[in-house]
Amino acid sequence: MRYPATGWVLVSMCLLSGLPVWAQDTPTADQIVSRLMEKNKQRQKDLESYTSERTYRVEYHGTGGEHHGEITVHAEYGQQGEKHLTVVSQSGSKMICDRVLRKMVETEQEASEKSNRVQMMLSPQNYQFELLGQESLDGIETWVLHVSPKMDNKLTYRGRIWVSEDDFAVVRVQGEPAKNPSWWINRASFDWRYGKHGRFWLPDRSIGLSHVRIGGEAKLTIEYGAYHILTTQDAQALETNGVQTSAQFIEPHSAR
Repeated sequence: MRYPATGWVLVSMCLLSGLPVWAQDTPTADQIVSRLMEKNKQRQKDLESYTSERTYRVEYHGTGGEHHGEITVHAEYGQQGEKHLTVVSQSGSKMICDRVLRKMVETEQEASEKSNRVQMMLSPQNYQFELLGQESLDGIETWVLHVSPKMDNKLTYRGRIWVSEDDFAVVRVQGEPAKNPSWWINRASFDWRYGKHGRFWLPDRSIGLSHVRIGGEAKLTIEYGAYHILTTQDAQALETNGVQTSAQFIEPHSAR
């Protein structure tokens, strides 16, 4: 599974309170990550494609007053991990839409390229992991791990991840970019949330917070709409029967 690289320029709330007590027979961080990678590989194999509409929104408060911008994006995802993003509308500040939001969409598109996906992947090759404990998150029992990149670049981050104990899927990521995305940004953080849609864990909401060096704060919110999902099994069945493939429509948050 790949995770949005865009929210780093702006973003989220603060970290957590204490973590619950450990259970017996607790797996190690390496064991959890190994199972996570195994499950992600299977989920990617089972997911033929999906489409969704999403809204990117920036609110800036600081030098020069208050400004906001918003764009709506149509997203298409393929089994090989490729992602195609198309801006379908925009409103608010033209400067924010053109120079910030559209640039972020371009960066996210770039991050979906194969070479960049390998760099972003949660794996022992890219990150060091430390198991911090267990926590119930929105009714989901999770393992909480600290992650730190082995190499700092614009696609990696440091922070915490929450991994579902049942599905071994990432349900939340909270942290900061390993490398400051811009000289203009003094500090940035993010909070990504995932929801279960059918059998798949997909992005539900992303929040990013950036503190601008010359003064002010910018908040980025990405809201993910309904997913139209096509499983590999359904695609094969439809192809066998000579039927035009179509995605399954799943409302956001419908399978949490």
